[in-house]
Amino acid sequence: MPVMSGLELLTHLRAQGHGMPFIFITAFPEESVRARALKAGAICFLAKPFDGPTLVSCLHTALARQDGGTGE
Repeated sequence: MPVMSGLELLTHLRAQGHGMPFIFITAFPEESVRARALKAGAICFLAKPFDGPTLVSCLHTALARQDGGTGE
């Protein structure tokens, strides 16, 4: 089975109608991939190493969107 990139996975899931929050974490950040991922609906695009508060902020954003934007 061919390996699927994170961007390909996100695109495939969105095409199938899945709206789950998606946070990219990568050790190889490329600006073109970052832009495409965010355009495709990723919540955050984190490059390693990143700090705990940045991840927590992304998780809060993801949860708020999952809850319909209320954050509650």
